[in-house]
Amino acid sequence: MKPHRAEGTPQRLRAADIGLIAMLAFVVMFEGFDISLTSVVLPFVGKAYGVDAEGLGRSLSVIGLGAIAAWFVIRLSDRFGRRPVLLLSAGAFSIGSLATILMPTIESYTLVQALTRIALVSQIATAYLIVSESLPPALRGRAAGLLGACGSFGAALPAALLATALDTSLSWRGLFLVGGAPLLILPLLWFRLGETPAFAARKTAPSNVLGELRMLVAPGLRRRFVAMSLLWLIVNFSAVVSTFFFTYYVLNERGWTAADLALIAPFGLGSAFFGYLAAGFLMDGIGRRATAALFFVANGFLVMICYAATGWLAIAACYVGIQAMLGTWTICFTLNAELFPTHVRAAANGWCHNLIGRWGMVGAPLLIGWLSRLWGSVGTTCFWLGLSCFAALPVILFALPETRGRNLSTEESDA
Repeated sequence: MKPHRAEGTPQRLRAADIGLIAMLAFVVMFEGFDISLTSVVLPFVGKAYGVDAEGLGRSLSVIGLGAIAAWFVIRLSDRFGRRPVLLLSAGAFSIGSLATILMPTIESYTLVQALTRIALVSQIATAYLIVSESLPPALRGRAAGLLGACGSFGAALPAALLATALDTSLSWRGLFLVGGAPLLILPLLWFRLGETPAFAARKTAPSNVLGELRMLVAPGLRRRFVAMSLLWLIVNFSAVVSTFFFTYYVLNERGWTAADLALIAPFGLGSAFFGYLAAGFLMDGIGRRATAALFFVANGFLVMICYAATGWLAIAACYVGIQAMLGTWTICFTLNAELFPTHVRAAANGWCHNLIGRWGMVGAPLLIGWLSRLWGSVGTTCFWLGLSCFAALPVILFALPETRGRNLSTEESDA
């Protein structure tokens, strides 16, 4: 990765940029893989460990705490660099995924998955930081979209491989073997991944947590800090509503089988791929805010129709559409990177997304489990909670500035 590009260089991806995106795409794909895997194995986890929907909701909430704890790791990249944090977290994620196969109880399964989630969230956040700090402003949205599009293959893998895995001795646990794949690319990352130019030119990062918080709530950044924290809270909550209980819903309430999931998986893959690409091109074309509003509204309608429908085709079509809305994550990562200066950029991501926003992923499973028992249906619960997507609109339209074209490598942009 070259340190910078000269003034006047055409705004197009270089071979080094494409190589960087290709390496990081392999890492990012496990965001979609892990979220999809959590949903796909949920009914089988419940049967294997004798846990009902409410108990599964509690397990998912504890696992979600791992994403909050990732705050401790992500913020360290402002002091030690993006590269070492990415390498360590990618290795830890793979080891944790493989260890999950051996867990004998729901308690041990939950604990290992919570620790693995710390590593997963840290590697994804750092990967997007690296892309944001390494690509030119005019191409940053498309580059982030391309990164997410390449990584979208991971989201389709659990459903596509489920039927095959169930026929093996490991059964559903065999899907966690795929999570060990980042170990294969670690040598390449070690030798080919450099530190970002923006980090090399940064100001001194705050030396402690209170220093970070004081900087983030200072008058110049306070509104952005609050707005992004709220937006991430909605993203995480709505992600659980839209995807985490989907497999449980269709298998237990709509009479689907593993073969049905395998049938729609390729369409979900294609939809996610083009959804990420669309998010990237739209961010550079119509702006970050308009793209975010479009994706949140579309996701809200798709979720509500999906969990209210009874016909196979309608549910399948909405599922495919929801996969395209995974591009929302790329939009929010891009916004979070562009709203804050380099010396607190990772800390801002950790505070807004992990320490605050990820509580949405902790609270949503508890709420879904409780309401499902009260109302007797996961589908009814997720239908009404799908309204959460629309709560993002006032935050996007009235609290966030537009960041398209912002230069992250200059002190002026960092002010």
